[in-house]
Order: sequence, then structure tokens, then C-alpha cells
Amino acid sequence: MINMQEVVVGVTLTKALSVSPDNEAKKEGIKKRLIVKMSYDGLTFADVFAKALKNDIISMQNGNGPGGRRNYDKLVDRQVIEVSAKAPGAGSQIDPETAMIAKLQAMKPEEQVAYLKELAAKAKS
Repeated sequence: MINMQEVVVGVTLTKALSVSPDNEAKKEGIKKRLIVKMSYDGLTFADVFAKALKNDIISMQNGNGPGGRRNYDKLVDRQVIEVSAKAPGAGSQIDPETAMIAKLQAMKPEEQVAYLKELAAKAKS
């Protein structure tokens, strides 16, 4: 197990990228290519994972998975969605039991009864 408060030492990641001054210049192919060497020295593992989580959450929100904006109408307030960091925009998995509990908690008691009766009727047919 990793000690999340351990300080990172000697870790530098390198990424090539291009930068344009604005969208019009980007369309015209005006750009400068850079190589960025990002040092993570002095951060804790918790800091590094928090940075990764922030980008993964944005990918998930913008992606096609169940937690994405495109599926907003299917989401239930306080729903728990399990997402793999391997593919945060596509690989979301919803825990059905947790989703059902959250859905029921968002309803009034009489709505809960009606909804559960409807589900029971569907299960019988």
C-alpha cells in the first residue's frame, strides 16, 4: 500500500505539445512546438493523485459514459458512479443497487410505492 503523504522525489514527466496564440491561428497551422518537463518533486502522492483525478473527472463529465453530461436526464441526484481511470470518459460503471437507492431517496414516499409497484409489475411480465 502506498503512503499517500509520502513526498515525491526525483520524478519528472515529459510531454510534447503545440501552442497557438488563438483558434484562428490554430486553424491556419500557426503554432510553436514545445517539450515540457514537469517536475513532481515536493508533492505528496495524494497531491499527484488529486491532480490526476481533476482531469479524469473532466473527461468523465464530457464523455459518453453514464456519468457524462449527455446522460444528464438518466442521472439521479447523489447517485454513485464507479469509473475506471483507464478510460474515464467511456468506461463508467453504475452500481445498480446504489443508483436505485439514490433514485428512491429522491422520491416522496407515495412516489416510492408507486414506482416499486410498477417495477414489480414489469418483473412479472
